[in-house]
Amino acid sequence: EIENEPSAAESMPEGVELEGPYEVDRVVDGDTLIVYIDGVRTRVRLIGINTPESVAPEEERNTEEGVLASDYVKTLMDEADYEVWLEYDNERYDQYDRTLAYVYIDYDGEVVMLERILLAEGYAETVLCGTNDRYYDEFCELEADAS
Repeated sequence: EIENEPSAAESMPEGVELEGPYEVDRVVDGDTLIVYIDGVRTRVRLIGINTPESVAPEEERNTEEGVLASDYVKTLMDEADYEVWLEYDNERYDQYDRTLAYVYIDYDGEVVMLERILLAEGYAETVLCGTNDRYYDEFCELEADAS
């Protein structure tokens, strides 16, 4: 008899209110995704992190590190079947009208926050995003540990 692998639903983090799962249309770069939320293509900016640029209109702003971060997120999305869950903080939109969210993926059978993975692996740096500071201290520690 073959045992079933644990489903993502069985490994949801406790005490966290997640919405989803939502289908990811595409990875824009290391910190921005296009996600179908209730059937609407929505630009989602990951809260609390920044990755180097890879698709800026000004070519000189794009970096090799940005391409690596973007490619890494594409690999993670592929492994997660392009499905995410979202957690919101105090501010839901930024000045560019992007949806701000902590993004969770199925990562080796566990639902894990994408920001934590990117910080721990050295692909991102911590940024304070308005009043969205729920995980700021933890993110700073992850970034320090990765460097």
